[in-house]
Amino acid sequence: MIYGLVAAVAWGTSAVTATVAARRSGTFITVLIGQALGLVVLFVLGAALRPSFDAVHGRVLWGLIGCGVIGLLGYLFFYRALAEGPVGLVSSIGATYGGVSALLAFVFLGERLGAAGTAGVLLAVAGVALAAARSQTATVATSVGGGEPIVGVAQMPAGAGSDSGRGVSFALGSALAYGVGGFLLGDFSAQAGWLTATLVARLASIAVLLVALPFVARPPAWRDTSSGWVWAAAAGLTDVVGVLAFARGGQEGQVAVTAAVSSVYPVIPLAAGIALFGERLSWRQGVGVGLIVAGLVLLGLVS
Repeated sequence: MIYGLVAAVAWGTSAVTATVAARRSGTFITVLIGQALGLVVLFVLGAALRPSFDAVHGRVLWGLIGCGVIGLLGYLFFYRALAEGPVGLVSSIGATYGGVSALLAFVFLGERLGAAGTAGVLLAVAGVALAAARSQTATVATSVGGGEPIVGVAQMPAGAGSDSGRGVSFALGSALAYGVGGFLLGDFSAQAGWLTATLVARLASIAVLLVALPFVARPPAWRDTSSGWVWAAAAGLTDVVGVLAFARGGQEGQVAVTAAVSSVYPVIPLAAGIALFGERLSWRQGVGVGLIVAGLVLLGLVS
């Protein structure tokens, strides 16, 4: 339970800090800084634990590279969603990646969901449908952001309304990408080891970011965004803390408890969105978020 709580707090905090970073410095820069710092932490762990790379070749190698690229798409979609829409709603929808991974494991690996797992998937789907429905209740914009291109610096017009619909669309894209990436990472981790697999996947994502950097990051966009970089660093560090806590919980043989407890992390950005960003959800979105969290807890209990 302790590792699950650490993961939940870390991932919830990461969503909040990433929201500020993406709205101040832009999606690409936020992802680049967060991924780079996460890689540094993984390198330190690798130097201490010295994991084996003997299994990283052929199908496993290419699978982990694909996992890293797909996971990178998930980060880009998720951070763009945070810049566009309500942080609590976006985080709740993005967190349904667990249902995507569970369905893929059911179809391709023959794993059984059981009654509770099936109910969890259905609740999460129903919650997403309700939360994504158009509402007459507008979300109040925050003072730290607004819409922005997927690269570059976010514009910060005071008093502008957030585009909840666009945020939801990107959140759904992130859930799909995270779900596929998580499924691949879990599958190949069984062959290469969790730390080795995570390192190789993260190296692949960083390589893609560095190759894309000269083409998508406009030099003027790097000015006057130092505060955004600090928030991006915080997002990256808290994200990797959540990943490591979750992995440690699994290593201790507490996968179900860790997954169930950590799955409630959207509660943190939801509270932050209301208390710090002045966001308000419609009743349908509120019910949808509740169904999503309930579905994620059920999925965690059977994982």
